[in-house]
Amino acid sequence: QPNILKLRESIDIAFPVIHGPNGEDGTLQGLLEIVDVPYVGAGVLGSALGMDKVAMKNVFGEMGITQCRYLSYLRHDLLERIDSVISDIEENLGYPCFVKPANMGSSVGITKAKDSQGLKAALEFAAQFDRKIIVEENVNGRELEIGVLGNDELRTSVVGEIKSGNEFYDYEAKYKSQNTKLDIPAQIPEHVVDRIKKMAIAGYQALDVSGLSRVDFFWDEEKDQVYINEINTMPGFTPFSMYPMLFQEAGISYPELINELVDLGFKRYEERKQNRIAAEKLE
Repeated sequence: QPNILKLRESIDIAFPVIHGPNGEDGTLQGLLEIVDVPYVGAGVLGSALGMDKVAMKNVFGEMGITQCRYLSYLRHDLLERIDSVISDIEENLGYPCFVKPANMGSSVGITKAKDSQGLKAALEFAAQFDRKIIVEENVNGRELEIGVLGNDELRTSVVGEIKSGNEFYDYEAKYKSQNTKLDIPAQIPEHVVDRIKKMAIAGYQALDVSGLSRVDFFWDEEKDQVYINEINTMPGFTPFSMYPMLFQEAGISYPELINELVDLGFKRYEERKQNRIAAEKLE
């Protein structure tokens, strides 16, 4: 049985490519900080905010970053007042709407609700995965994604587009469907690319992310409106995952990208070490 407190003796740096709760939600990052192991990617706060869709969207709203309308509820709300929750959603968001557990990766637990019966089932389904549920309005938009790389000096990749084989980009479309296509680079106007780059950096900085993230957007072509959807602080990282392919198209190969991320992880570790923890006064 390995002694977790002695991890520092055998690990130079951790690259925590682990998705979902206890992987990219700040808990593993906190453990690595306690045992003094440098690691790649966002810290405790950025990871936690990136995992919790409600907290993330609250921060985006505070920073004035355009996003779709949303409401959030607790599992307790569903047990105590399910009818008023449904009428609240119908009045403020309407149908169709998307119901999601707040803290879940890989599009697990998401349902597109089209009527009150479907909404009730969707809320109960999402509540199986988390005590906090988010409900979002439906946006008729193209699904666009961009990679961000860096700690303080940030670089962005090209923009990619997901053309889902399913009604929306759910777990099956992500991991099982043969009909989902990735278009890299996305065939979109330059002014949309520029807007996405600016909004991606604003969102990345708002959540205090470091290292890497994939930032997901909707572009309503008819209204020419870009909405930030979410930030994924530890995106899929196989050579055929969206994030590495976006940077490959931007001129950074898979091995170069890994080297750069390891370097950024060490830099962030060294920077944390510079913080004073004692309370002596300056002379």
